[in-house]
Amino acid sequence: MIKFIFSIKPWLRITIGLLYLVLIVLLSLLPTSDLPDIPLFSGEDKWIHSCMYLGLGFIACWSLDFSEKARKPHLFLLLTGVFMWGVLMEVLQRLMSNGRGMEILDMVANMVGAVAGLILYKLLAKKQSSMAEAIKG
Repeated sequence: MIKFIFSIKPWLRITIGLLYLVLIVLLSLLPTSDLPDIPLFSGEDKWIHSCMYLGLGFIACWSLDFSEKARKPHLFLLLTGVFMWGVLMEVLQRLMSNGRGMEILDMVANMVGAVAGLILYKLLAKKQSSMAEAIKG
């Protein structure tokens, strides 16, 4: 499975990344009345934010890291970009009159998820690299 994930063509990786970004925009900016009201447990909103941005952190690294010869994307810059995207979504929620508001804890949850996504990517990339070396060696 890891080999498959890392064998996907660069154009498709970028397309998937952009589609995921659009999904986050839609989920972040839709009015609350358009979202299902399914109470799961206390604090589920923060878990949802973390999971969405875990995906974004992972996909940001994966979609921009498609060549062993090319310079790898700088993880700090990717993390900053993902975090700032989350901040932008929160600010837009505040500016729009869609029943949603800006929350600092949502930004923290976004950051936690983004960091987890980058860590997950690094772990899988390292595993893929060691698997590739084992095949060569």
